[in-house]
Amino acid sequence: MISMEDALEIVLKQVSVLSSERVKLLSSLGRVLSENIYSDFDIPGFNRAAMDGYAVVAKDTVHACSDRPVTLKVIDEVPAGFKVKSAISSGKAIRIMTGAVLPEGADAVVMVEYTEARGDKVMVFRSVKRGENVSFSGEDVKKGELVLPRGTLIRPQEVGMLAALGKTEVYVTRKPKVAIISTGDELIEPGKTLEKGKIYDSNSFSLFSQVLKCGADPERIGIVPDDKDELLHKVKMGLSSNILLLSGGVSEGKYDLVKEVLMEAGVKPLFWKVAVKPGKPTFFGIKERTLVFGLPGYPVSSMMNFENLVKPAIFKMLGREGYKRIKIRAVLKGEIKNSSGRKNFIRVRLIEENGRCLAIPAPSQKSGVLKSMVWANAVVVLSTDVRKVKNGEEVLVEILD
Repeated sequence: MISMEDALEIVLKQVSVLSSERVKLLSSLGRVLSENIYSDFDIPGFNRAAMDGYAVVAKDTVHACSDRPVTLKVIDEVPAGFKVKSAISSGKAIRIMTGAVLPEGADAVVMVEYTEARGDKVMVFRSVKRGENVSFSGEDVKKGELVLPRGTLIRPQEVGMLAALGKTEVYVTRKPKVAIISTGDELIEPGKTLEKGKIYDSNSFSLFSQVLKCGADPERIGIVPDDKDELLHKVKMGLSSNILLLSGGVSEGKYDLVKEVLMEAGVKPLFWKVAVKPGKPTFFGIKERTLVFGLPGYPVSSMMNFENLVKPAIFKMLGREGYKRIKIRAVLKGEIKNSSGRKNFIRVRLIEENGRCLAIPAPSQKSGVLKSMVWANAVVVLSTDVRKVKNGEEVLVEILD
């Protein structure tokens, strides 16, 4: 058996970043930038009002208060998006709207809430400091600044930033193509009549969703019974993808055909069996530039080793950072054990209680209990030398979402 750390190292050594393609800005959400984005100009490109009110010379308001307001002459009005026609000197003010260009001579804005208009004059009931309520040129982004580096996941905020930079198209990494096969005579498609001895295929749907969430392009090739010829045919179809995922059939049973079929298809095995629980019977190999993963048939094992091995590979193909799970400290509410002699991923649910972060173990830790993954939002990883953690002890928790 190989350790999870060594297994991941082997996987990542086989991965290269995929090529790029140019897409429209509104099609870039969820994609990964394959270019560095620099700004050609300052944002904002001018000093502007951060509030509705009056542009003033700050020193004119030094003594302004509710009992003794300062009176200034209003000489103009500036809406957002229009050029400033007038300049300000001491004793004068210009009515200004949020986002409008700060007039020459002004160095602050008094919020409208602290003023009272009286004809061509305004009474100011509060002092302001130089620069108060002003958004300065380049305050957000400086000209020439690297705003979004290559490898950035494009979220709604990145789409907005790209639009603010005037971009209409961007270069992104091509999505890895991921083929998914479920194996086993016992499997049937959801929606069909469930006969005794049969179960609905859940793995290919979970894996499809995990692939999609990672930013890759999944395809369900379908359910393959324990038939060597049919499995070989489907495997050859899947080998045209960047990644081929199979679930089930990778153990040592009479009908576990996946390893044999993969090698017959020309897949070079790089490891089989990983010292983890759940997920021990996991296969990894390559055929030319296609990565091939044989994941266990139990749904929890399949999902966890996708997270541990397949997700990092997809992220690297995309040139994306951040596949490592965020880790936090929590207090264990319950007791957990590890008698497997392997690294154990214990599914837990994190909750907040009386200002403390608690980790509650799922009621069942069996690999076939998919509901434990529904329950969990995190895992506690027990190393091989940790046999038991008691109730109330602090644990290091890895966030799944």
